[in-house]
Amino acid sequence: MASILLIDDDEILRNMTAMLLLSAGHTVDTANNGNAGLALYKSRLHDLVITDIVMDEMDGLKLIDELRQTEPRPRVIAISGGHRFSQPVYLPAAKRLGAERILAKPIMPNVLLQTVADVLAEPAPTPVRHSKGGDGSAGRRPSKT
Repeated sequence: MASILLIDDDEILRNMTAMLLLSAGHTVDTANNGNAGLALYKSRLHDLVITDIVMDEMDGLKLIDELRQTEPRPRVIAISGGHRFSQPVYLPAAKRLGAERILAKPIMPNVLLQTVADVLAEPAPTPVRHSKGGDGSAGRRPSKT
C-alpha cells in the first residue's frame, strides 16, 4: 500500500484518521502543523499528503505551496472544517494551489478511503518548472512561422 503523511492540529482527529488509514494497509506518519509536516516530508518522501488547512505555525495553504516546489511533488488531499464560514474560501484555494482533492470535515471514513484510493490511482503529479532564463519566455508557446 501507500506511504501517507497526515497533518492535522486536532490530535484526536489525527489519531483516528491515522488508525483508519493503517487499518486499510497504508503506512502513516503524522504531524501537528505544516512546519513539522514539511520537515517530515523532506526527510522521508510519501506517496500522499493529507493536510488540514487551518493550523498554527504553517497553515495548509502555505504547506501545499511549499510541497509544489519539492521533487518529487506529492499528491495532496486538503481537508478543512474547523471554520465553517471560511471553508468556502480555503478549500477552493487549496485546489488552485495544487491539491488533487479537497474534502470538508466531517469526513465519512468510506469517503476518505475512496478518495485516497482514487488519488493514488492517478498518475504522479508533474513537477513545477521554473524559468531560469529571465527572458520572459516562460509560459509562452513557440510561434509557428
